[in-house]
Amino acid sequence: MKLRRRDLLWLGTIWGLVAVLIAIALLALRDIARQPVGAVAAPTRAPTPTLELIYTPVPSDITARTLYPLALEKAMGWREDVQLVSVRGSWEQTAINLVGRPIEWVYRFYSPSSRLLYFVTVTPDGQVGGTQHLRPVSQAPPILPVDAWQVDSPAALTNWLNSGGGQFLGSHPGSQVVAQLSVRSVGAAPQWTVVGYDRAAEAYLVVSVQAATGETATVSREEKP
Repeated sequence: MKLRRRDLLWLGTIWGLVAVLIAIALLALRDIARQPVGAVAAPTRAPTPTLELIYTPVPSDITARTLYPLALEKAMGWREDVQLVSVRGSWEQTAINLVGRPIEWVYRFYSPSSRLLYFVTVTPDGQVGGTQHLRPVSQAPPILPVDAWQVDSPAALTNWLNSGGGQFLGSHPGSQVVAQLSVRSVGAAPQWTVVGYDRAAEAYLVVSVQAATGETATVSREEKP
């Protein structure tokens, strides 16, 4: 399965939306300290202990982490020196009782030798597709250290829901929820950025979840009266 030009344009739009919301969010965040190197532990689905669990996403064993090996295998078939840059999933026109269901995940890789980006999509039923970015990048993107990726997508979504996301979806049913795992800058700790966005109402809620610890912070929100 190859991505068509229309699919690439759609991916670009989503990445752009998340980038804009993250830019707004950074005004409210302090710099994140470097994640210390330590032993690799199994990914956890536990949310931040201090959060009161009122909402939980739809249970699923199909997650960003469980589909990652399929994406990595595809990417290494393209270039052996690939490095993970980011992971993104989106729940379209969702609601409290729908968010968290199995979705297609998009993994973005970078090859230092070719200076090219490679997009891999993995569907819930295991179908894998890959598309090379058309042009080399002028500057290498921050690489996501996979050994620091301990918090899987269900935990990130759970923390978003219980940090205002549940109320947001209750007030804005049919909104889009985007979860992106990435590194803000070279040497920074990887984090999930979960965004709820109601295009019609121009309302959004941005929550960050540290990928190594699950520490959660409400970054930015906008609600029109």
